[in-house]
Amino acid sequence: MVSIDLGSNNVAVVVGERTDDGKIAIVDSCIREVQGVTRGEIKNIERVAASISKAVQEVEERLGIKIGEAFTGISGQGIKCAKNSYYVFVGKDGEIRDEDVRKLGESMRNVQAPEGEKIIQIIPQNYIVDDEEEVADPVGMFGKKLEATFNFIIAENNAVNRLEKALAKIGVEQTHMFVNALASAEAVVLPDEKELGVAVLDIGGGTTDITIFHDNMVRHAGVIPIGSNSINKDIRAYGILERYVESLKIKYGSALKEGASTDKLISVPGLTARDPKEISFYNLAAIIEARMLDIIEYVQMEIRNSGYEGRLGAGFVITGGGALLKDLDALIRNTTGQHVRIATPVTEVTDESVEAASDPRLSTAIGLLIKGMELGKRTRVKTVRGEESLQANTQTTENPNTINAAYARKRAAEDEQFAEEQAGEDTPEANGETDKEKGHKPGFLKKMIGKFTDMFDVIDDSEI
Repeated sequence: MVSIDLGSNNVAVVVGERTDDGKIAIVDSCIREVQGVTRGEIKNIERVAASISKAVQEVEERLGIKIGEAFTGISGQGIKCAKNSYYVFVGKDGEIRDEDVRKLGESMRNVQAPEGEKIIQIIPQNYIVDDEEEVADPVGMFGKKLEATFNFIIAENNAVNRLEKALAKIGVEQTHMFVNALASAEAVVLPDEKELGVAVLDIGGGTTDITIFHDNMVRHAGVIPIGSNSINKDIRAYGILERYVESLKIKYGSALKEGASTDKLISVPGLTARDPKEISFYNLAAIIEARMLDIIEYVQMEIRNSGYEGRLGAGFVITGGGALLKDLDALIRNTTGQHVRIATPVTEVTDESVEAASDPRLSTAIGLLIKGMELGKRTRVKTVRGEESLQANTQTTENPNTINAAYARKRAAEDEQFAEEQAGEDTPEANGETDKEKGHKPGFLKKMIGKFTDMFDVIDDSEI
């Protein structure tokens, strides 16, 4: 299975395989910078297509495959929830059966989205038997009337169409489209958290996706039009060049200004070697804290509007690129009084893939694989010149997440017939060249969050 997660700052491509125990083995992954996206919305299709193409080609070269389909996700300010209720009458004997529940769900497919919008997903919220008893699973109960409330996840048509066009430009079809907020949440949330009530925040560059679970159901999903890029803008106001901002924020920044030194300075190269820029640890932390408090305020407003304020027994789960910020959990805990957990997408991956999934920026992409696995679907991937190419890539790459030899042999055998049925295309032999390490590294979260001990630190080009 292949997934492509298009964010405001990065595009992530993940290749995985479903194992016999229902887990996902991460075969390979790639995160690359993206251009042409603002706050989750595609503004320039050509730039977006070029960005996705680079990430896809990188994975294809390492694995010796050609990706024809992928699971994708959608985000942006146009994502919203709407609720609708409906009912059906039960058969003469009064026993509620699977077909009654299915009939109720199918009736929701006739609901039309507002003009210019599209229904992406319909999620049942609860069932009510004879206007009295609310249950999660009514099958086997007795009654005359079965009613349910459904949560409609809606997206703007323009956003859906632009993503489809961008993928079409690089020859990749969508196997299925999901909502990013729901996908990333599935990759990080735990069963007990779903039951107690939890808000999952995926803090990206341009947006923050929020998903609320309660009593094991998705109760709300939404997108807040602000992300960690708002921090970058304030840091640039100190005259710091764009190419240094992200590394400065992650390596030296903190979401808590309390305790940050006003004397310790970070020196960053300026326009010339004689014109370095300096910023104190305190000022850097003050910028991060102020902007993260803005996001937290939006989040609290979203939770109030959802009707689940005071009902989140498990508090918050934080993931996405914003989760790399030092002390972010402490800031949210101090502000909301809730339990906070920083999470990476490891809940549904194999033990061998935990290291490969240690980057919270992969949460949505891995979540898309999980959602695709739930549908029982796989994506169309063509082996390039069979097993020889796959093994050549396996033996020469240094990437620890790259496909292994056993998988290569298995996939080559499975796809040999498919490859022969194609239009007789001649595919190149494996070139045998050694690939450079390109994917994300294991233990990324730990490595990105560094500690400082020197009184005066200097960031140079080689370190960046």
